[in-house]
Amino acid sequence: MGTLVKQELFKLYKKNSTWISAFFLLAAEAFFAILSRIYPKTFEPAATFESLYFARPIIIFFMIAACATIITMEFQYGTIKEVLYRRYSRGQILVSKWLAMFIYSVFWYVLSLGMALVMKAILFGHHLDLDKGVGDGLTIFTRTLEISAATFVTLWLLLSLVFLLANVFTSSSAAVSVGIIGYFATSIVGQLLIMLIQKWEWAKWNPLTMLLYPNALAHPGTYQALVKLSSFEMFVGNVIYIAIFLWIGFYVFRRRNV
Repeated sequence: MGTLVKQELFKLYKKNSTWISAFFLLAAEAFFAILSRIYPKTFEPAATFESLYFARPIIIFFMIAACATIITMEFQYGTIKEVLYRRYSRGQILVSKWLAMFIYSVFWYVLSLGMALVMKAILFGHHLDLDKGVGDGLTIFTRTLEISAATFVTLWLLLSLVFLLANVFTSSSAAVSVGIIGYFATSIVGQLLIMLIQKWEWAKWNPLTMLLYPNALAHPGTYQALVKLSSFEMFVGNVIYIAIFLWIGFYVFRRRNV
């Protein structure tokens, strides 16, 4: 299966869209870093660094598109048959795609963090101290890592759903649409969701609540009280839903006609 993972990563390496996307991400980070340097009152330097200069939402869109197309394109162009004719099982093919996308998502986060550190060094130097405490025993840098890790987890909750839909539909558009809608739905229906939880506590276990995990870490104590879940419970909830969606997608893929 290692060969399959390498082949998937090689495809990504060869795609022009990968490098165009990388350039766009780096340019966007540089743009917001410069804005933070020029307008520090509007784009507070510490806060914008913690957001990796707004790189995380961009990464989410990149990954949703990549996960939707990595499966649907195989069926649209008929290449799935060529892979199945070899010695690999359907399970190995799908798991190799999961692993390739996992590595791909780590690449984006490492790239964005590295760019954020470069921009901080160039534009702010010692004027922005990443070792400055921000409460709860965290520094600016460690909180950046903590929130980045939380958004990585919730990203994979979205991606697990995208993988599931990509196994159900022949077109990637439906999977991409649901992934993007799910991302925006968290902020749009957040207040409504909190109201529902206050009235019916069992509603706190729905997947949308788990997408609030980064917010809970960014605002300790606030979101936990509103959604009646601890940060650890939200983390576990994310992991459980990821496993459920991936398993259902695995089940569908193994029975899908080619």
